[in-house]
Amino acid sequence: MKIAPVLFALALALPAAAQAQAPGEPETIYSDAQRQKDDLLSRKFVQSLLSPSLTLDGQFSRWKTPVCPHVVGMASAAARLVERRIREVALAIGARVDPQESCAPNIVIFVSDHRQLLLDAMVAKDHWLFDAGDMKVRFPVQAWYTNVLRDYNGMPHLDVPWEFICPDCLTPPPIPANDTLLQTGIQARMGAAVILADTAAISGLTMGSFADYLALMALAQTPATGRCQPAPSIANLFLKDCESDLHTSSLSDADMAMLTSLYQTPDEPEKLQMTRLIGNMRRSLESEGGK
Repeated sequence: MKIAPVLFALALALPAAAQAQAPGEPETIYSDAQRQKDDLLSRKFVQSLLSPSLTLDGQFSRWKTPVCPHVVGMASAAARLVERRIREVALAIGARVDPQESCAPNIVIFVSDHRQLLLDAMVAKDHWLFDAGDMKVRFPVQAWYTNVLRDYNGMPHLDVPWEFICPDCLTPPPIPANDTLLQTGIQARMGAAVILADTAAISGLTMGSFADYLALMALAQTPATGRCQPAPSIANLFLKDCESDLHTSSLSDADMAMLTSLYQTPDEPEKLQMTRLIGNMRRSLESEGGK
């Protein structure tokens, strides 16, 4: 597994107390400057890879209901492998998983040669499952997310611009909140994810790489953007112009650190979510590098 360049020296160095220094060899320490670099990398990675709530500034959605992935358009053995891998990653990062294979899916992955036709049909049938964004297929694998806002009273609301819900309303309908310097009283949660994958584009991939790519996209709101991530990431799998050291064939340390931090960051106070997520990711990378 590749490691970001700014973490390379850290990943090779054991803690000073656990190793003997050769004569004349400088002692390796984890300096404040290195910590600042890791913090900057974590900040750039989160801001580049994660998409925030459509209506809440600086808040990110995650699964609170047990995840139930389902794959359509692949041989049954391959589909089960992908579904099992998503479940494994979900458990590893602290997300809840529905233990029943026959559960009602909230993550649906379609592998198809006719993705735009499929998307158009789904939008026509259940437009509320999709946000008010772009409804065009532009990338080899692409995701659309339905997010839910849980208000101060525990009631759910679709996380879409109010004009999308009520185009004739002059003012946005109020959502009960407890807005303070640190709290909003409103939390963003993932409600459903639809992922469309192009049959031809994935034909040369290993099932492991494809499953890890889908796991990242399914467990966090990480839609394809067409831009390289600033650290080794499975998100760069289909991008040809990224630096070679940014490509990885499986979930990278940075991917897992981001996912784990997303699910370990407390719900409250909501306005500190991004700051805490970045800090947790930096500490996770520091811990991985010190092993």
